Amino acid sequence: MIYLDNAATTPVNPEVAKVIYDSMLTTFANPSSLYSAGAKSEAEMNRARTTVAACINAKPNEMYFTASASESNNIAIYGMALARKNWGKKLITTGYEHPAVRYPFEFLREQGFEIVYIDPESDGTIDENKVIDAVDKQTSMVCLIHVNNETGAIVDIEKVAKGVKAKNSRTVVHIDATQSFLKYPIDVKKLPIDSLSFSAQKINGPKGIGGLYLKSGTNIKAVFAGGGQEGGIRSGTENIHYIQGLAKACEIMRPEMAKHMAMYKKLHDRLLDGLKQFDNAVINSPENRAPFTVNISFLGYRSETLLHFLDQTCGICVSSGSACSKGNRSHTLSHMHLSNDRIDSALRISFGVQNTESDVDALLDGLKLAKEKLQKVKR
Repeated sequence: MIYLDNAATTPVNPEVAKVIYDSMLTTFANPSSLYSAGAKSEAEMNRARTTVAACINAKPNEMYFTASASESNNIAIYGMALARKNWGKKLITTGYEHPAVRYPFEFLREQGFEIVYIDPESDGTIDENKVIDAVDKQTSMVCLIHVNNETGAIVDIEKVAKGVKAKNSRTVVHIDATQSFLKYPIDVKKLPIDSLSFSAQKINGPKGIGGLYLKSGTNIKAVFAGGGQEGGIRSGTENIHYIQGLAKACEIMRPEMAKHMAMYKKLHDRLLDGLKQFDNAVINSPENRAPFTVNISFLGYRSETLLHFLDQTCGICVSSGSACSKGNRSHTLSHMHLSNDRIDSALRISFGVQNTESDVDALLDGLKLAKEKLQKVKR
């Protein structure tokens, strides 16, 4: 199998899997328990918290463990919006956010909040100035995806955060860093942001564990009720095994960030060069994009038909868009106002640390074979 859908999830590193396995056998006690086995679990969890927090230069007590980046987004959005509703019910986000942001915002709209969406430009980028210009005295939150999960479009989060705080220092800024965590350097001491979400499954860690950075002193309302774990922010017994797995994934990935980025760039350039042989291949990703995610349209061939052909005939896994969309028309490409032909023939290719140039060549060969074997869609 050639796996080129790393924006959806990544293979678990065997070293990470071993840490999780060992933890399940040796660190099974509840971290909240008062006996020595519980104290051992708590110590291991705190060690892991320090490791993960260091990846974004946060303090350990600013790092909270959750079940996923989606849960982290929900906790941050609901918790910070509800804590500020008495003075500010205007929330700003982009028109191409992940469902884990988009749906909570829609729910808050039903509760009386004003939601402002800044749509991407026709090239897929977000005009950061439009986000900043939309901020006023009633704006309590701005929420941004750092790297778009479908196109790889990058938002200058430092520029936006500084601009937002200059217009209204009370406005909190939340960053969805699911696609950028441990790919791009992030230093929360230098960024004027209040919260940030990420996931282990995008960095060769397990599914079911995520993180939430919450700046010290940030006012947030707890939206989980229970035993008060994670400082009351996320009640529920901590998943110590996956927490240790996340920390191990961080230990492995953090020193290799620059090396991995150089490799992604090499694979990206090889893919784009190879796509020149096809007169029906169109790049949907903006010029300013992360090199590990490329969205293309293979005009004349439906996405679903093409990805099944690549899977079943060539053993190649790509996506038609966000994995969470389950084959529905791309929300991001729709908000870029692309033609139906481009949206219906879109493929997302996303690289991981395991990919090689031969994987790119195999994909190009697969597309060539698809063009020979598949019947074009009649319009």
